[in-house]
Amino acid sequence: MIELFSKLKRPFNGIWDAVESNKVAFESILLRLPVKSILIFKSISKRWYNLMSKKSFILSHRHFSKQNPKFFVFYAPDEDLEDNILHEMHLMEPNGAYTESYTIPIFKTLQLNHPILVSSFNGLICFMNDMTPYESSYDMSLHICNPATREVLTLPKSHLSYDIPIFGVLYSNNFHIYKIFKFISDPVDPRKGYTQCEVYSSKTGEWKIIPRITLRPLINFTLSLASNHVCVNEKLYWFVSQDFDEGFEYPTLILMVDMDDNFHEIELPNGSETAFLIEFWGRLCFVDWTKSKFYIWLFNEMNEGWYLLEIVKFPVDSMKVAYFDSVAACEDDILFVYKDVKGLRHEILYDVAHSTWKEFRIAEDDKDKAIVVFPFFETLLPCKSHW
Repeated sequence: MIELFSKLKRPFNGIWDAVESNKVAFESILLRLPVKSILIFKSISKRWYNLMSKKSFILSHRHFSKQNPKFFVFYAPDEDLEDNILHEMHLMEPNGAYTESYTIPIFKTLQLNHPILVSSFNGLICFMNDMTPYESSYDMSLHICNPATREVLTLPKSHLSYDIPIFGVLYSNNFHIYKIFKFISDPVDPRKGYTQCEVYSSKTGEWKIIPRITLRPLINFTLSLASNHVCVNEKLYWFVSQDFDEGFEYPTLILMVDMDDNFHEIELPNGSETAFLIEFWGRLCFVDWTKSKFYIWLFNEMNEGWYLLEIVKFPVDSMKVAYFDSVAACEDDILFVYKDVKGLRHEILYDVAHSTWKEFRIAEDDKDKAIVVFPFFETLLPCKSHW
């Protein structure tokens, strides 16, 4: 039996040795593997480990992974949620098909009972601790995490803010570089409002103050932090409000910043009370909810003009819709998450290419709990950009 096994083993090894000897073919196979498989295969041999740890391999793997995007779903903070739900994330295909769910143990390690997600980018997520006032000011810890590899990076402390800080994550599509913008209000004299902005650069690993900020992004407490900004083609966009109605802010402008920290204002295609900024088909997209219809606008960077892609009638009676929790896009599909007047959550997917709607449920439990939705794809990228 041992002799037979030895005879069978040699031809197999010979075939595999031939594959390994062809560096281009061998690396092409590995690049198409999911992160979970690569983490296992790295332990097979020193050669495999060295190959899969190379910066060029990791960046190339990101390129292939980006062609297989998913939706990343996470429960928004709620004091009534159980801790095990708070630490759980769901992955879903663009067509709404359920993929898998798994926990992020690092949340428990850091003793974060209510982690708040800020952004998803290049297979990484940015999240912060509970929004708990500390000495009349908000002292929040920011963290970068790779859910696939379980790596986590805690960013250095930054300035305190009297009011809840406003965040935005800007990242490069070609290089592993990201910046985190944080708008803060003066903790000594809160009457000044949001007068400062500081930015963290993954290239330096440090925060710096950006002087002379005249506008600050909109604060809408009915929406998650995930809905307050979007990064498209290495530019970061927020809504800006100049209208106030009983404490509620309406978007009137878009504030843009690039990788060189240059700020710029962009006009909206039309006024709106309920709107979202998302990335769609590689462009900035303005999704406006007005009178039971969604107006989907695409932005042209060349002339800073807007193009009305489509007017879509929402398949649910507007009288039954209380508000929208989150909107996100992936390939040809736009996912809408809303609460009905009874407080129950619904997920509905619109296929722009085929003009069809599909309603489904991400999880059967906790139908009254809000969720945050991001576009997402798994990568091997480390949390630090200088490696």
